[in-house]
Amino acid sequence: MTDSAATKLPTSIQGEQQQESGWIRASDSDVDLYVDRVSDDVLTCRERGRHLFPTIRQAGIHFTGVDDDGLLIRRLTCTCCELAVKVEKWEGARRPGRSTRFQRVASQLEYRTGPDGETYLAPSGRGHMTPRQIGDSVASKALAGQSVAALRKAAARAGAKEKQ
Repeated sequence: MTDSAATKLPTSIQGEQQQESGWIRASDSDVDLYVDRVSDDVLTCRERGRHLFPTIRQAGIHFTGVDDDGLLIRRLTCTCCELAVKVEKWEGARRPGRSTRFQRVASQLEYRTGPDGETYLAPSGRGHMTPRQIGDSVASKALAGQSVAALRKAAARAGAKEKQ
């Protein structure tokens, strides 16, 4: 066994998948910089890990175009961050003796730039930011300047008060 083989640690299954896909997690400092520059609405979607699009019952179903394949196009904007647009493609088929049936056949997200230049996606080349990393950064900023010991004491007091 060579020295380099002895010092090389085995890669986890997750690490092997990341090497194959090129998916790399963003550093804490990159996440903190991102959290500092985006709005609370964007952070809400990022921390939640999904966007809030209106349902058909809420927004109705209106089509804004037809693609080259004859599919109807419907566009929905996230009601929270307003920077994500879900583009759906629908087809309608008339069946003999039945009413027309509509089906969504494709859906994809598009991201727009806000009026003040804000973007939902983090800068390219910084790695993937998970909802957990976003939440950890927001919590760390909210608790900045407080000691862990003081937080533990306050939490213990709150827990004791709840038991009473």
